[in-house]
Amino acid sequence: MRVGIDSVLVKRFAKMKNFESFLTKYFSEYEISYVMGKNVTKFETIAGIFAAKEAFLKALKIGIGAGISLKLIEVNHNNNGAPYINLDNGLADKLIDHKIEEISISITHTKKTATAICIIN
Repeated sequence: MRVGIDSVLVKRFAKMKNFESFLTKYFSEYEISYVMGKNVTKFETIAGIFAAKEAFLKALKIGIGAGISLKLIEVNHNNNGAPYINLDNGLADKLIDHKIEEISISITHTKKTATAICIIN
């Protein structure tokens, strides 16, 4: 079992000058659509998704900058709204050596911070 956790300030995203460029670079089409559907909690949601992506990479012990695009790590949601990681097929192939059987994530946020934890078995 491997664990990763990340916490970010929501204002980091709310004050972003190149907001649309940031979303396009790091978020999948699904994630952008999901975020844009939010009114009150849009920046909290963005921060939570970003934290989940970073927590996932930390659980892999590789972190950001290891050549894996955050856009390929998609945070999706089931019918109950619970988040889960959906890996791009190309990324899943790259991670075959990590022997991932199951990925679990949890995200929480307030108006000030967003925190995510990822557990990989």
